[in-house]
Amino acid sequence: MRLKITHRTDYRYDAPVQYLLQRLRLLPVSGHTQTVQSWALKIDGAREEVRFTDHFGNDTRLLSVEGEPHAIAIEASGEVVTRDTTGVSGQHQGFAPLWLFAQETPLTAAGEGIRELAASAGKGTDIERLHRLMGTIGERVAYKPGATTV
Repeated sequence: MRLKITHRTDYRYDAPVQYLLQRLRLLPVSGHTQTVQSWALKIDGAREEVRFTDHFGNDTRLLSVEGEPHAIAIEASGEVVTRDTTGVSGQHQGFAPLWLFAQETPLTAAGEGIRELAASAGKGTDIERLHRLMGTIGERVAYKPGATTV
């Protein structure tokens, strides 16, 4: 499936920013499940200091802001072609070991709602349970295009 994506984030401040560093991870990478046809970042009100691949394999940009700007605008856009692999993405390729993703922290501890959601996947193989879980989330979470706000 060919996807045309535009994601824009605007940050507005009441006063000039003294100093700010911000990491951006808004650059998809080609791999087993997708091919990035084109991608661009537009950044207004901030300066890109460095670009690197982080320990999770993300293409990462470090931005800085000093002084006058009262607003920063970041727009990521492009085209990505995805391939249906039935939820299987291939062997782990990242620098971070898989056990890292299984570690619970105070900020990632599952609450009652998440435990109930996970239990609703029932019995079966991991892939069967993951597919049922994906379907349940699709039924329970309303997706409204263009309506993401905080």
